[in-house]
Amino acid sequence: MAEARREGAFPIRRDELAEALKARDDFPSAGIEALLQRLTLPHRPNWVDIPKGRSEADFNLSRFDRPYSLINRPLIALDDDVNPLVLVAPGLVADACMYSLIGLKEGTLNNTYWISDEARAFAGAQGHTMGEEFEDDVGERLRKLGLQTWTRRALSWALNMKVDPSFGNIDVLAVSHDKRRLLVIEAKNLRLCRTETEIASRMSEYRGRVHRDKKGRETPDKMLRHIRRVEFMRAHASRLCSRLEFDAPPEVKGLLVVDAPQPMNFFAADQLPDGQALMLDAIAQFQF
Repeated sequence: MAEARREGAFPIRRDELAEALKARDDFPSAGIEALLQRLTLPHRPNWVDIPKGRSEADFNLSRFDRPYSLINRPLIALDDDVNPLVLVAPGLVADACMYSLIGLKEGTLNNTYWISDEARAFAGAQGHTMGEEFEDDVGERLRKLGLQTWTRRALSWALNMKVDPSFGNIDVLAVSHDKRRLLVIEAKNLRLCRTETEIASRMSEYRGRVHRDKKGRETPDKMLRHIRRVEFMRAHASRLCSRLEFDAPPEVKGLLVVDAPQPMNFFAADQLPDGQALMLDAIAQFQF
């Protein structure tokens, strides 16, 4: 359509766009109206006007992957009509669709980015699968370095004793070459932080502290949960000899392995016991 008009972007009524797409044999005809509505960024009279049921965060330019953004809704409504006049830029539409589809497939876009529960559930499941694949990658790289490793193990399995399930599981366990140390590894395929807000959020998750909600309930952050697992195993190191075949209780150390630069690589994590952060690509140079 853009080529026929000889324009890089053009305005068109949304139902007219739907009919034009339906007329094409190479374009699926089912659900076109719903798809175009999903891709439409609603018109607002002014920037501070927040539609009912939405929040300022939905439009905040400092927040990437917000539900109301050009990358999420590349068809720009130019009026408030039920059948709005939309501005179509094919290049933007193509980039936005690819970004969303890749994010859905890899599970890197979650929560409010999606409208349907089905999309949120699928993205969450994909993110879980990608996380397990990363854990397997870490384990395989360590095996190639000659270390004995296990992935996704419960503390009860390693210690051969009953353990409170609230401790969670260990992503990767690795035994040092000299059989004297056990590495308890938190392996996370965390995406690169792109804004100050994302950096602050990531640091909040990996400070090794307790979060307190409005009702005063306390929960450990992700780093503190990891540290508590390491400390529990260290306190029961003698129980590791049976399952992991140590001749004597090993030295237990914690490590965080990530696949993209994180703020923890440069600040705070190295100041925490068992909170050292290591890039996956640098794993071969690490002194195990």
